[in-house]
Amino acid sequence: MVSEAIDAIRQAEDEAENLVREGRARAKKVMADAHESAERLLEETRQVGRDEEKALVETARAQAEAEAERIAGESEKVVEAAGRDGAARVGSAVKRVLEAITAAG
Repeated sequence: MVSEAIDAIRQAEDEAENLVREGRARAKKVMADAHESAERLLEETRQVGRDEEKALVETARAQAEAEAERIAGESEKVVEAAGRDGAARVGSAVKRVLEAITAAG
């Protein structure tokens, strides 16, 4: 009877050790899976960040190009107006010079 009790205790100890080993193995697997999931999530987050950054840069570039085209168009109009105004002033100046020469003569 004592021998049976000792055998039962040993068997219970063996089962407990097996359960502890299985528990540790499961814990390691859970930790590895969690680490892998965290790495995957981190990479996905980085990719989303890179994609958003590219989109922002492209939007800013398009807006800057549109603004540059608008400014260039306005500048061209100002230059053309200045040219017309300058031509008109030259004509007026020539006329005055001719009048002054004619009046002096």
